[in-house]
Amino acid sequence: MNKTQMLLNLFSHKIKAWGPSPFTLLSAALIVLSFPPFGYYPLLWIALIPWFIALNRTHSYRSAAKEGFWLGYGMSLGGFHWVAFVLTEFGGVSYSIGVLGLLLFAMICEPQFIFAALVFRKLKTLPTFNRSAALPILFFTLIFAVFYTALDWILPKLFIDSLGHAFYSAQNLRQIADLGGVSLITFLAVWFNLSLWKTLNQPENQRKKAVPSLFLSCTFLALSLGYGAYRHREISNLQAHPVSGIQSAAIQANIGDFEKVAAEKGVQGAGASVLEEFTRLTRQAMQMEPKPEVIIWPETAYPTAFRKPRSSLEYYLESRIENLIQEIRTPLLFGGYDTDRHNDYNSFFFLSPEGNLETYHKNILLLFGEYIPGADFIPLIKQMFPQVGNFGRGAGPEVLEIPTAHSKPDGRKIRVQPAICYEILFPNFILEATQRGSEAIFNITNDSWFGSWGEPQLHLALSTFRAIETRLPILRSTNTGISALILPTGEIKEQTEIGKQAILNVFVPITTPVFTLIKAWGDWFGVLCVVISCISLLFQFNIKKRAN
Repeated sequence: MNKTQMLLNLFSHKIKAWGPSPFTLLSAALIVLSFPPFGYYPLLWIALIPWFIALNRTHSYRSAAKEGFWLGYGMSLGGFHWVAFVLTEFGGVSYSIGVLGLLLFAMICEPQFIFAALVFRKLKTLPTFNRSAALPILFFTLIFAVFYTALDWILPKLFIDSLGHAFYSAQNLRQIADLGGVSLITFLAVWFNLSLWKTLNQPENQRKKAVPSLFLSCTFLALSLGYGAYRHREISNLQAHPVSGIQSAAIQANIGDFEKVAAEKGVQGAGASVLEEFTRLTRQAMQMEPKPEVIIWPETAYPTAFRKPRSSLEYYLESRIENLIQEIRTPLLFGGYDTDRHNDYNSFFFLSPEGNLETYHKNILLLFGEYIPGADFIPLIKQMFPQVGNFGRGAGPEVLEIPTAHSKPDGRKIRVQPAICYEILFPNFILEATQRGSEAIFNITNDSWFGSWGEPQLHLALSTFRAIETRLPILRSTNTGISALILPTGEIKEQTEIGKQAILNVFVPITTPVFTLIKAWGDWFGVLCVVISCISLLFQFNIKKRAN
C-alpha cells in the first residue's frame, strides 16, 4: 500500500470516527425545514426519529455526544445561515470571515442536543429502562422528554429558540403556550417523536409493549388540540368584541443600512434625510381612514439622542420632531437614543401632542451587538470592536400610557408595554409588565442588519408566542420589515412586505383581561422539568450508592 492510499484510508477513518451519521444530518434538515422561512412544521413530528436511530447505534458517550453536536451544528448552519450576513454587514468584515464566524457560532448555538444525547445514552444503559416492557419504555420516553426540555430551557442560547417555536402557525396547538409556554410544546414534540420511534424500533412480536407510550403521547396531543380549539374560539370571540382599542400606524420607511450607519456616525445631512422620509410617510398616514390615533416609528428611527442635542444639526433634527408633533396633534412613538452622565441607551420615546415625553430604555441587550462582556473594565476590547455598541441597561419592563384623543373624549389612556427588538423573545420579561396591567405590547425593531431571508421571518414567528402567553395584541414596527399586528390568538392579522416602504394602519383591539396559567405562574414548565431532572439524577445517584 503506497503512502497516498494510507493517507486516504486514515482520512476516511477519521471522517467516519468524527463525522455525523447520515441519520443525524437528515434530522437536522427536517428541523430546519420545520422552521421559518420554510414553515413545514408537520415535519417536526418525525424530525427527531432519524437522530434517535443514530443515537441507538452509538457505543460510547463520546460517539453519542458527537451525534448531538452534529445535530445542533447542522440545525444552526441551516437555521442561522444569516449570521454570516450580519457579521459582514454589521461587523464590516469580508464575507469569508463572516462565513468563518458562522461556522464557529454554530458550534455553540444549540448545546442542548449534546447533553440530551448523553442523557439518551445513559438511560439506554440503565437497567431500569433497558427492559422491553411497557412501563420501562414509557418511563424512558417521558424522562428523556423531560430532560431534553429542561436542558433546552436552562442552557444559554443567544436567540432563545426552541423546537416548539416551529408550531407558531399551528392554529390550535400553539394555544397551549398560555398554559406552559413554548417549553410545553417542545416537550410534547420530543415525547411524541421518541414514543413513535420506540414503537417502530421494537421487534414485531414486542411492538405492543411500546404502544402505551405512543398512546399516552397521542392522547396528550389530542387533549392539547382540543384545548387549543376551545381556547382559539374563546379568544377569537373576545377579539371580535373588544372593550376598546387604538388605531395605530406603524411606519416602515425601509431606510437602507448605509443610510442608517451614516446617520448614526454623524455624516452631514444623512440624519436629516432619514428624518425627512419618516416625516413624509407620517403625513401620508395621517391622511388615511380611519385616522391613526398614534404613530409608531421603528427602532433607531431617530438617529441621535432626543432632547439632548450636542450640535446645530441635532438641534435642527429635534425641531423637526417638535414641529411634526404640533402639526399632526397625535402621539408619536419612536426609537432613538438617550444618554446620561454614564451611559448611552437604546431607547423608545413616547411623545404626546402637548410635548410630554416618556422614555423607555432597553433592558435586555444583544450580546456582541449592543455590548461586549468585560468591555467596561478592559478598554482594549472597545478598541478592538469599535462597531459594537456599549449601551447601558434600562431599569426593566415598564408600562406607559397613550392617550386616545380622537376616539376617547373622556381622556382614557391605553396602557402599553414597550419592547425593543430582542426583548420580545423573553417570556418572563413580557409577562412581568402584563402583571402590571399592560393592555397591549408595542415592539419596535430593526432587522435590516440580518438580510431579507431567514431572520425576519424567524423573529416574527418567535414573537407570536408572547401574544398567546399574555393574550395581548402586539403591534410590531420594523425598519425594513416585517411590520405586523399579532392578535392574542397568535394570528398574524396584518403584515408588510420585506424591503418595501409601507404604512401599517391597523386597529389594535383591547380585550377584557384573560387569565392564563403562565401569567399567573411565570414560565413554570421549564422550571418543573429542571426540578424533575434534578430529582431523577439524585434518585439514580442514590441507587448507585446503595449498590456500591
